[in-house]
Amino acid sequence: MEEQARELRRIRITLIFLVIVTLISGGNSDVSVNYPDDDFEGAPQQNVIQLGDGRFGMIIDGEYMEIYEYDAEKNKIKKISDIYLNELD
Repeated sequence: MEEQARELRRIRITLIFLVIVTLISGGNSDVSVNYPDDDFEGAPQQNVIQLGDGRFGMIIDGEYMEIYEYDAEKNKIKKISDIYLNELD
């Protein structure tokens, strides 16, 4: 019984020591997190046109434009329609 009491006292002293060390050194650490640049758009593409509201068009062979829509919730791109460029005049 006396041996258990000594062991519990040693554990208590060790825990108190760890708490004191943690309190003293805990506020002095700096944490730095580097995230990739998600807002980098890259070089602009000559055949891609921003249409707004998550929509963009791709000019194919200088003849027609395919219109796509980006769904941010599902992270998917869906083709909406094709338009010939001579119809836009």
